[in-house]
Amino acid sequence: MQTGKFIILLFMTMLLSGCWNRTELNELWVTTATGVDYRNGQWEVSYQTIVPSAIASGSGGVGSATQAALHVHTEKSKTIHQALNLSNLGASRRIYVAHNRVIFIGKTAAEKGLGQLIDYYFRNSEARETVLMLFTDGHASEMLKKLAPPEKLAGAAYAELITKESELVSIFPSISVYDFALSLHSDAKGIGMPAVSLKGEKSEKNQKELESLDVIKKTSAPLQISLSELAVFEEGRFIGVLNRRESLGLSWIADKIQSTEISFPCKDEQKKTQQASFMINSSNTKLVPRFNGYHYTMQVQVKVDGSLVESACKQDLSKPGETEKLERLIEKQVEKIIDEGWKGTQRLGVDTAGFGDIIHRKFPERWKSLKHNWPAEFKKMDIEVQAHALIRLPGLLQKHL
Repeated sequence: MQTGKFIILLFMTMLLSGCWNRTELNELWVTTATGVDYRNGQWEVSYQTIVPSAIASGSGGVGSATQAALHVHTEKSKTIHQALNLSNLGASRRIYVAHNRVIFIGKTAAEKGLGQLIDYYFRNSEARETVLMLFTDGHASEMLKKLAPPEKLAGAAYAELITKESELVSIFPSISVYDFALSLHSDAKGIGMPAVSLKGEKSEKNQKELESLDVIKKTSAPLQISLSELAVFEEGRFIGVLNRRESLGLSWIADKIQSTEISFPCKDEQKKTQQASFMINSSNTKLVPRFNGYHYTMQVQVKVDGSLVESACKQDLSKPGETEKLERLIEKQVEKIIDEGWKGTQRLGVDTAGFGDIIHRKFPERWKSLKHNWPAEFKKMDIEVQAHALIRLPGLLQKHL
């Protein structure tokens, strides 16, 4: 009986395959950020990989920087996946992209169009479509070489920057590869991507210093990578940019505001010297399309509430009606920002707010004939903005000191 059990156990052990296809960590270059450019008819793909020895030893950080925690490897090819495969000719380890956090899109690649990049991400299981996307007016490969002090892993720092901005400021909504793919198959065909630039004195010396470990040893870097504009894409190709205020207005239209802060004048007059700040903790936008027989109009109904966090206004908020007066001023400011965002969107002529999808759902029969001429019809559209503000917390001070 015991012999029979032993034979069965031995047979079952032989059937177990084990970790026959395992890959050890010391055989991989783990990627934290990727850069995509297009030059001379070829894709140029750059990989920002982690140097394990620098992370393990604690170097690469403030006060003990002896070895960079990151290494950038670049390959060129006719296709994006082949560039990844060709990296094995020059890299001592296999480049592993499953932990990639962010993709930098260079201007040349953006103008070429990102359809091929999206195709690569959805055909390969290792590449994840949840990766966040950033646009740069220069070359993506150059941005990957820049350090992000005091953080060791620049790619992870950029991803956190995007996420934090969406949660606290909401000027430049974060987008992933998946979001970008959805825009390619939407009725609107448009989407906005946060754009980064170097903030500070952009001398050649300072730019080189940002690639050196010497910048880690300083209390303040001469340059800093910062979110600056919103890059607008239509059908996967770069069209133009919106400035910070226009992007905030677009975020309001598209209901992408999670939390933000606006300043507004204390009085509705020409000389707006005294200002107050309103922290918006909750925002909701409702879009209602209307057809007047000739063209379409979009009603933009916005509700915001939050806290008065700073005020140089002379009003005594303990008096009846004074808080309501400030709320009316906040509403006018919100409407003004939305109007600027709409004008910027109309200037580029790209439906980044998704109006086409909304009209399609509201008027499915009319859309059948409208969709072929939607870009021209979109440029003729008007919006009607109505904002409602509520100050929930005016603060302990009822009057400016």
